Amino acid sequence: MHSDVLAKSVGRSSRTASVLALALVAGAVLVGCARYHARPMMAAKVTGDFAGRSLGDTGLGAFLATNGVKGEWPRQAWDLESLTLAAFYFSPELDVARAQAGTARAGIRTAKEVPNPALNVTPGYDFTTLTPSPWIPLGFLDIPIETAGKRGYRTQQARHLSEAARLNILAAAWQVRGRLRRALVDFYAASEQERLLAAQRAAQEENVKLLEAQLAAGAVSPAESTRERIALDTTRLAEQDAKRQKGESRVAVAEVIGIPVGTLEAVEISFAGLDRVPPGLDTPAARRQALLGRADVLAGLADYAASESALQLEIAKQYPDIHIAPGYQYDQGDSKWTVALTATLPAFNQNQGPVAEAEARRKESAARFNALQARVVAEVERGLMAYRAALEKSATADSLLANLEKQERILRGRLEAGEATRGELIAGRVELAAARLARAEAVARSQQALGQLEEALQSPVKWPKGAWENEPRKDAEAAGRGLPVLARSIALPDVKGGFDLMAVDLAGQRLFLNAEDNNTTEVIDLAGGKLARTITGMQEPKWVVYRPELHKLYVANGNGAVRVLDSRTFEPLRSIEFREKANNLRFDPKTGELFVGVGKTFGAIGIVDTRTDSVTAEIPLANFPKQFEVEGDFIYVNVPEANHVAVIDRRKKAVEATWPVKAAKGNVPMGFDRARHRLFIGCEPGKLAVLDSGNGRQVAVVDIAPEPDGVWYDAKRRCVYVSCGEGSLDVVRQADAGHYEFAGRVPTAKGAATSLFVPELEEIFVAVPQREGQGAELRTYKVEESPKSEIRTPNS
Repeated sequence: MHSDVLAKSVGRSSRTASVLALALVAGAVLVGCARYHARPMMAAKVTGDFAGRSLGDTGLGAFLATNGVKGEWPRQAWDLESLTLAAFYFSPELDVARAQAGTARAGIRTAKEVPNPALNVTPGYDFTTLTPSPWIPLGFLDIPIETAGKRGYRTQQARHLSEAARLNILAAAWQVRGRLRRALVDFYAASEQERLLAAQRAAQEENVKLLEAQLAAGAVSPAESTRERIALDTTRLAEQDAKRQKGESRVAVAEVIGIPVGTLEAVEISFAGLDRVPPGLDTPAARRQALLGRADVLAGLADYAASESALQLEIAKQYPDIHIAPGYQYDQGDSKWTVALTATLPAFNQNQGPVAEAEARRKESAARFNALQARVVAEVERGLMAYRAALEKSATADSLLANLEKQERILRGRLEAGEATRGELIAGRVELAAARLARAEAVARSQQALGQLEEALQSPVKWPKGAWENEPRKDAEAAGRGLPVLARSIALPDVKGGFDLMAVDLAGQRLFLNAEDNNTTEVIDLAGGKLARTITGMQEPKWVVYRPELHKLYVANGNGAVRVLDSRTFEPLRSIEFREKANNLRFDPKTGELFVGVGKTFGAIGIVDTRTDSVTAEIPLANFPKQFEVEGDFIYVNVPEANHVAVIDRRKKAVEATWPVKAAKGNVPMGFDRARHRLFIGCEPGKLAVLDSGNGRQVAVVDIAPEPDGVWYDAKRRCVYVSCGEGSLDVVRQADAGHYEFAGRVPTAKGAATSLFVPELEEIFVAVPQREGQGAELRTYKVEESPKSEIRTPNS
């Protein structure tokens, strides 16, 4: 009887285990999955949105100001520079290129993904026996392990393709500017033609009127009068054609910009710089720049690098992946554990076909690049020839015009002296009008030739990356949704590599930025929008703390030293030494204590008395600390290797509790809502965990972008800002202490994870690292009031 009961119990247990296994499978499938959000397109809405576009768009005004075009708004006159930025704001062609670059960036995320394991559950039942149990369920995991660096090669390939797509945006921007410049020159030429032809027609009408009077008096023949009438009619036809060309050119300008033509008719177009013969170019230097730095040339090199990575990937695929399959079977009362090892045997092929294809594609990519270089050379030479010829023609037209103007002055003098007839003067004025037309045409030709040459050289115009790479209308939409908006960029051309943390001097309007890979601390003049000074001699600088009342700057370094500098002269005062890496810093103004995250092979929080700048204690941790917050008698410390938050009692100088971070791994950045006792923990792969700082209970989890590194709480707007290395500034809105929702995402730049929110300035500073194709810079994002609007998903 006992055995029957045991068998039934075991059977129930096995059935329960099977149900639990299936539940786990369902949970694993559903948890963390992206959700579909419908975005239907309606032709009527798209048409209405286009019809509503205007050069008075406030978002366009902010975009122009961000990219250096100042002045009153709305603008009274639009020139080539401002219209180019308007085209970058509205252009459908750039929208397509930016979308393609977004697809390529998403490809990096796909390439970096690790293959998922598979769970196989096979229920079994033995009808031949009931003792000890008829159930024989079998379950095993299939865990794939990629070998030979396949994931790395795949990621490299995706990165190169993403860089090529990014550079294609710049190439598209040059094409847009070239088309706009041509359309504006055509618009100017047609307007000038219309004006000059009207003057020529007036002179010819006067001449015809005079000839008709002479014909009536028998002084001229009918043939002479008829010839001048034909010339007058020809001029009238040319004037009408100029009006048509002017209208078509206006339409072409509107088309390139991406706005309704009616919007363009309501503003004044300035042809400043397009109405004269252009100056010369430093063509040898520009030719070299075109061959080495044109956007499509660099994109071609990135495509070739992607083909190299693709070949490396196919060669790596010659080595089979391994599948480890741990399994369990409950076999009629017996528990059996197994581990299977599976690998594909390269018996019939060693991936030679795909390797050969990849080699051929690399060769094809090289051939395409060589053809591109040849085409660039031909475009530059063609542009130079056309430019020189246009300048020569302009010089000839200038000479002709000068001679005819001289002749007209002489005829006026002779007329006044009674030595010439009015008919001769009018004929001279007709010739002069024709010469002015020829000169206007020569100017237009020279401007078109210059535009062709500039487009071929992609020089000398330089735009900020934010002007062409970002999606400016999305930035404007972000402002409308209360999201941060890019306000300014400060280039840091001498900085190589990435950044760590920063601090601000509000009174002095300075920002201190640690350039970790450059071994420097950069001092930024916020009022002037420029680099003020570079402090050298650092060793992998990490966190920085500025204390105005002490006139001191504390800089944590990777070699374990916290360097103390005079914040007025930047002279070193002393160095506070720890055994290993000094990382995060926090200061308590009430006690004058500086807290230092210490360790690489171990972990501790060091305490420094800033009155003497001496170490007074070290509080050991389970492993090295990352970001932490100080509140009252407690310190909350992220310990990512242990995947917990350590709670330190400052009075006891000991860890009082550890709270596991259940949302995900890699809990590095931390923010704090002190009023509502909420800790915000950034985790991988893209999670924001909200913990109650009173008991460590997880209150909420919100999906964010991967690689979070800076988490900041804005108490005024009740928002959490998260800077992510994937290339975004994510915003999470706090409904109340227990409810949080993703509010939106502002694109930044790849690797731009370091940030600082300064509530007094209502600004977020984001440091953009230097890497291939991307210069180092400090960006300022202005935070806006948070309107009551729909909550968006991370994929919105």
